[in-house]
Amino acid sequence: MKKVVFLLSAALMLGTAVNAQKKNVRIAKSKIMAETPDTKAAREAILPALKDSTTNQKAETWFMAGEVFHTTYIEEQKKLWAEKKADQALMGQSIKSALGYYLTADSLDQLPDKKGRVRPKYRDKIVERILGFQRGFTDAGSYYYDQKDFSKSLEMFQQYLQYPEIPILKDKGLEKDTLRPLITYYSALSATQGGKPEIAVPYYEQIKDSIDSEWIYARLADDYTKMKDTVNMLRLYKLGAVKFPKEQYYTRNLINYYINQDLMGEALEWINEALKNDSSAVLWNLKGRILENDNNIEGALECYETAIQIDPQMADALGNIGRHYYNRAVEELDRVNAIKDDRVYRREKAKMKAVFEKPRPYFERAHAIDPEERDYIIALRGIYYNLQMNDKYDEMDKKMKAL
Repeated sequence: MKKVVFLLSAALMLGTAVNAQKKNVRIAKSKIMAETPDTKAAREAILPALKDSTTNQKAETWFMAGEVFHTTYIEEQKKLWAEKKADQALMGQSIKSALGYYLTADSLDQLPDKKGRVRPKYRDKIVERILGFQRGFTDAGSYYYDQKDFSKSLEMFQQYLQYPEIPILKDKGLEKDTLRPLITYYSALSATQGGKPEIAVPYYEQIKDSIDSEWIYARLADDYTKMKDTVNMLRLYKLGAVKFPKEQYYTRNLINYYINQDLMGEALEWINEALKNDSSAVLWNLKGRILENDNNIEGALECYETAIQIDPQMADALGNIGRHYYNRAVEELDRVNAIKDDRVYRREKAKMKAVFEKPRPYFERAHAIDPEERDYIIALRGIYYNLQMNDKYDEMDKKMKAL
């Protein structure tokens, strides 16, 4: 007898639990259908029913959950439109939840009944609902982007883009949506800002030739750099250099890359390409250094002189010319000092003043522009010593010791 009572008690408890969850579904429905909806109470009522095994296998439960969160979204949206204080975070999370609940409801709604019949009840309404709030994901994405919560803005923008992949929307032509390129762009921006270049890159690749191309090509190259994908980084630099020949970002990065890799031939090729659209002192000076490294001294000096003509205040180009003439003077001095014949030595020594005069104006101008540069001070000290300009020598000697 006790066993029978126990089983009866358990059955009554189970029945009470089932009824409680069914009641929660009814409460949620009544709260959102009221003349003044109470969405907070509706959410509190429906969530337990989604977890309980007595109700979470029913399409009605999940559909009602979708309705509750859809109504929450609409409620906050009306506040926003009326320029009242709205909870935009709640709006975004509500349609995200609603979408998931509606899709679960639809999958359960497609299951056969006990007689093997499939009689869907909610499909049309679900399709109507989720199409109706698709644009809400762009609003939510924009809200989170402005809040600098880039992880959530990416999530919202991505959800918008994933709509064509939702099975029940396959025949709605959503892949032709003209807003997709723009939302793809903002998905990429969110991923970039959130430090996720591996997510950003595929989005940028999709739209790089349709939206803000000059910036996107540069952004792609930078993201590939962060990913240590050198092949694609160079691909984007080269594509950008061809597509935007007046934008020096691409050619200059190519030049820097090849110089750092000690590939001077390739670097020189891109310097020449860059000079077609940007005759800058920096590039002419850099070309001079490469030519000098390749022992093309005359070509290098011409480049340095061109750089100075473009920018008379370019200390580096002035110093490069001065360095060349100073090194030649030192070599010539070593040759003269090695002469054994005194008469020949004095005759050749007398010529050294003119040789040391040649680098002097270049180093003096460079030193005036950049007085802290040690190389200029050391060179001028040696020049003044050989020209017997004692006061100037003492000045440079003092400066050098003070560095």
